[in-house]
Amino acid sequence: MKRKLLVAIAMLMTVVVVARPYQGEAKSTSLQQIEKELKQIQQKMNSASASKKNAEQAKKEAEAKKIATKQDIEALMAQIDQVSAKLADTQSRIDDAEQRLQQTGEELEAAEDRLENRDKLLQSRIRLLYTNGVVSYLDVLLSSTSFADFVDRFNSLQMIMNQDKDILDQNKQDRDLVARKKAQVAEELKQVRALYAEMQQHKSELESKEAQKEVMIAQYNKQIEESEEISDEAEKLLMELAKKASELEAKKKSYRNYYTGGQLAMPLHVSWRLSSPFGYRIHPVTGEKKLHTGMDMAVPEGTPIYAAESGVVTVAQWWSGYGNCIIIDHGGGLWTLYGHIKPGGILVQKGETVKRGQKIALVGMTGTATGYHLHFEVRKNGNPVNPAPYLGLK
Repeated sequence: MKRKLLVAIAMLMTVVVVARPYQGEAKSTSLQQIEKELKQIQQKMNSASASKKNAEQAKKEAEAKKIATKQDIEALMAQIDQVSAKLADTQSRIDDAEQRLQQTGEELEAAEDRLENRDKLLQSRIRLLYTNGVVSYLDVLLSSTSFADFVDRFNSLQMIMNQDKDILDQNKQDRDLVARKKAQVAEELKQVRALYAEMQQHKSELESKEAQKEVMIAQYNKQIEESEEISDEAEKLLMELAKKASELEAKKKSYRNYYTGGQLAMPLHVSWRLSSPFGYRIHPVTGEKKLHTGMDMAVPEGTPIYAAESGVVTVAQWWSGYGNCIIIDHGGGLWTLYGHIKPGGILVQKGETVKRGQKIALVGMTGTATGYHLHFEVRKNGNPVNPAPYLGLK
């Protein structure tokens, strides 16, 4: 009986000894699984964020192109209006030229009538000479009966000669004038019609470009609409992933509290000067009396900042007056905050698990600050507490 009892106790102890490591191993496996899922979610969030960013950039570019294209259309419409006005003016010039050409044609007909009448007169004189035979002007003069008759005959012959000469000169002038005017008007009409055809072609090209721009506007509207849809879908996915990540972070925290008590590690590994302690003070920028929720540790720009304890990064971004800021959740309701980090000086990401003493940032003066320093806070259940005792300082 005693032997059986000893065997049972031994078996129970074996179960206890075996069970404890198994529970630890199961807990470790669960944490590994959570870390794996968080990493996958972070990758998806990065992808969704990139998609949202790309969609917003595509939308911005499409909107800019749409505005530029609208301006192009307005410029084209102005050119079309100008060409249309010029076309109307040129058509008026064509009408005027055609009217002048018609008038020149009428003048040509009148000149041709005059030429015809003069030709008839000359032909009549030729027929008369032919019928009466050739009589020289000298015979006419010598057959005069008196000096007075001679003078009369001489004057008459001179008038006939001048009249014939005038008729020939007028015929030549009429022919030259009419031909010249007709050629001039015809050439002008040809040039004006060519100009009209050229402007009509230019107007057609402008209207074609305007139509192409309208098609481009429709395409940009479609791109903007598609980009908005992608951005909205990415935003929705980000919210879903953030919710899931938050749930996993909460689950992970339930498995482990990084801070179990004791002193925190110093966030700076170099000599520093306390430029402002925890407590109420007159704010150096606003001039208001308010609680200074941390301690300011003055050091040169770029001085490395280290995690005061292991934990999960919950904030790693610009954070109001803190400027670039990191908040680490160490479990058990304890947070540490690191403010005024220099631009590009955040060396960790939100959701990342950091170890005590790990380099996480570089000192700067972003946000509301008057000099280079680390603003270090300790918060318990969200409320600021004096960080000095946690660092072993008085």
